[in-house]
Amino acid sequence: MKNVAIVCDVMRSDLTRLNNLNHNDMDFIFLEQHLHDKPDKMREKLQEEINRITDDYDKIILGYGLCSNGIVGLKSKGHEIIVPQVDDCISLFLGSKEKYMEEFKKDPATYYLCKGWIEFGSDPYRGYLVWTDQENKIPEEWFKNKERYGRKFDEKTARLLSIEMMKNYNRIVLIDNNDIEDIHREYAKNMVNFMSELLNKQIIYTEIKGSSELLEKLIKGGWEQNNFLRIQPGQEILQKYFINYY
Repeated sequence: MKNVAIVCDVMRSDLTRLNNLNHNDMDFIFLEQHLHDKPDKMREKLQEEINRITDDYDKIILGYGLCSNGIVGLKSKGHEIIVPQVDDCISLFLGSKEKYMEEFKKDPATYYLCKGWIEFGSDPYRGYLVWTDQENKIPEEWFKNKERYGRKFDEKTARLLSIEMMKNYNRIVLIDNNDIEDIHREYAKNMVNFMSELLNKQIIYTEIKGSSELLEKLIKGGWEQNNFLRIQPGQEILQKYFINYY
């Protein structure tokens, strides 16, 4: 029997690539990143997908971290659920929780980007482009669910909204897992320039090498206790499973 993975879109390219490289026989269900905007809605959607999984599959793999408690309360009646024991996908793209804490200590006020996040996710800069009819500055396929950004705004209002969302950040880190192209760097640097001008301070841009180690283990089955949770059939995912694990 094979496993099925329910995965956030931001990991789509990484996990499908790793699955093919390792010749795994795994099916995927990809969900849009914007579900993170409302954790309760995300939990509802994830539970719906879990409930649809048939007995044709052995285990359910969740391509999610705790994600603002968006997975708390999830359970499967008949399948074991495997979930990374991380707060969010940043640790997964960096390769370890320790690497994330290392970067966190350098500056907690850091906004992270990676290929998957740029192509399938969202950020305040992209919101500004939608609000002000400047979507032509990036590829059309990078815009998912434009309606999530709401109506159009005049320049002053759009800038005020952007300031509110970005004011607490000092640094942007672009994570490179050997998949970053010039177009991704250009987007990240444009976001840095926009934030620096908007906030009247120099936003630091850093590019670091990530690692696919945790994502590969998620796919291949290297589910060691200190990095993954194995939730038994009928058991709920609880917040306390993610506390004090660093």
